[in-house]
Amino acid sequence: MSATSVGRKGSGQLEVMQKAGWKIDGDEKACYIDVDEDDDQDPENMIESNWRYLPDLVLEQIFTYLSPKERYYAGLVCRQWYRAFYLPTVWNNFLVDDRTLTKPKFNYYSGWQFCLDHMRTQFCLSKIGKYMRGIEFRPWHSFNNIFQFMTMLSWNIDKGREENPGTEFVGIGRRIRTLVYHFPCNMSQPNDPEGIKLFGTGGQLLRVLKELLLRLTDLHTLKLVDFVLERYEANHLLDEVVCSCCTKMRVLNLVNVTTMHCPIMHVGLFLNLQVLTISPQNIDDDVLSLLADTKLRHLHLLQNCYTPNHLTISACGVKAWRNVKKTNPRLRVHLRMENLADGEVVLQPEAPVHSITYCAPQTRIRAELLVRMVDHYRNTLAVYGHELLPRFSSPKPFHSRIDSLMLLMCRQCFNVDTLIIREKVSTSTLLLIARTAKNLQHLYVRRFAVILRCDWPRHPEWSDEFTTWLKRNSRSYEAVEREISEILGYKWRLLSDRDFKQLTVNVKSGA
Repeated sequence: MSATSVGRKGSGQLEVMQKAGWKIDGDEKACYIDVDEDDDQDPENMIESNWRYLPDLVLEQIFTYLSPKERYYAGLVCRQWYRAFYLPTVWNNFLVDDRTLTKPKFNYYSGWQFCLDHMRTQFCLSKIGKYMRGIEFRPWHSFNNIFQFMTMLSWNIDKGREENPGTEFVGIGRRIRTLVYHFPCNMSQPNDPEGIKLFGTGGQLLRVLKELLLRLTDLHTLKLVDFVLERYEANHLLDEVVCSCCTKMRVLNLVNVTTMHCPIMHVGLFLNLQVLTISPQNIDDDVLSLLADTKLRHLHLLQNCYTPNHLTISACGVKAWRNVKKTNPRLRVHLRMENLADGEVVLQPEAPVHSITYCAPQTRIRAELLVRMVDHYRNTLAVYGHELLPRFSSPKPFHSRIDSLMLLMCRQCFNVDTLIIREKVSTSTLLLIARTAKNLQHLYVRRFAVILRCDWPRHPEWSDEFTTWLKRNSRSYEAVEREISEILGYKWRLLSDRDFKQLTVNVKSGA
């Protein structure tokens, strides 16, 4: 073989290698992809793509849906997309989880682990740190990575505030307005027979978080979820936030700061707070007296699967709620339950409750509780409903169903404008609800749970014409949809289970 042929063979192999490349799959494994080019393809028949001519506004919106790694790969497509990688809006929200800016490292005792890559993190903060408007922490196992990231972010913010900072530190963290931290407090294994095992954050991780909050002086939104702290830690959780954002905070979420009764007094010190989400065990009469003097408009009392049982939580006093309604008449209270198991909301007598919603597939509508709701909130309740598909079977007999309870609520609570029904009801009940609730605007009902039946006993006040109308239109789904559409003033239809699962309640809270 001649040297010329060997050279041609080697150059051909080199050309093929340049057309191939390495790719990282979803499991962080590298695979070699060999790209074969079709020699018979005519360049004149190739269709040129115009994706690179997308406007910046569209590119920004597309890039916001991508993870940092996907943004990096998208930035390699063309010059226009590379430029879009650095557009400010793309980095409005930065998610930090167990794999963010990490590299695999072998540990003799634990095997391969993902550890924070400090060089990549520093480079990332120097490039996009000045564009961040929101940062979200969602660790699952690697709390040390979150600890180191918060430490580096605090250090970069300090360096940027020095008298003569380096150009790479200028503006880092200055635009951050939102911070969200979801702590995985349930440390049980999937097959653990004991179920939920709660372990809260604290110690050095909590200290670093508080130091970071002290440096974020323009926070408008702060969400701390499932911290499960000890009482002495919870009492000082917001010390730094009050010092730095006393007048700037607008939205504050404190869900399960503790699992025992521990009022968080700091929430009443944010003078311009608009929306507050807090667990019922972290609020009492003293907190309400402080909130009465603020500009709070929406108070969400949220219970989830880590909140103590509703029987162990005491409601706030009637006198405190009356004082709040007198001092802050525009305040709306929203009661919500989010739990895969059965549970009930903690009722707050005399509170200006605007909505009661459940995201709990095993929770039924109970007659005793609903009658108490109607008695307490007949003048204020506007939204009531159960989201998600039920994980129980509803009874079919009329006296065992919820028909009479739903109609009772519509008659007594004259401000109801949104109603979500997922349990079995008859078509006649839907017609009666639409005729009775004068302010009803949104009615969501599962088609699978509606029974074609007119099983209501005749009321003495019903005329013969009304009774005939009710019986005639209860015989088909199409007739019910037609009549309710005429009453509500828009095209109304029953929801399939697929549409019902995607349903979310909008209580106009601004949250």
